[in-house]
Amino acid sequence: MSRKRTETDHTTTLDLLVVAAGAAFGLLVGYVASGNLGRATAHRVKRALKRRRRRRGELRPGDWTDDDAEHLEARVVDALRGNPVLARRPIRVRTLGPGLLELAGLVESSAEVQRAGQIVRRLAGVRDVINRLLVPGVDTPVAVVPGPSSPRAARG
Repeated sequence: MSRKRTETDHTTTLDLLVVAAGAAFGLLVGYVASGNLGRATAHRVKRALKRRRRRRGELRPGDWTDDDAEHLEARVVDALRGNPVLARRPIRVRTLGPGLLELAGLVESSAEVQRAGQIVRRLAGVRDVINRLLVPGVDTPVAVVPGPSSPRAARG
């Protein structure tokens, strides 16, 4: 049985050019889209969805809550109290967001500032620490007490 050829069965040069142009256009669109969408990692998409649920008031298990913040603050305070020097310092701990903590207060030396930051950063669940611990006399002026400017022994 022989098959008859019709005009639609013939592939022309124009058809090949149209297919090639379509493929080139598809590659161009893919290249441009990958530049814009390539930065959309799974972590960023998850964070964006979490923010959206939070705005709508739809929290799911695993989302950051006030209880999580309190628990993290308590762990940080316990860790700081575990250090004999830092336990005596008035250090305030505040959770600003998931894994973001702020330390504020007064300590005696810059070594204590660094040590407090190191202790807190080592804890699980802590991503960033804003260390606002101050050293009196270095970060803040020492209060001037009214009275004679020289000791009694020097005055004679």
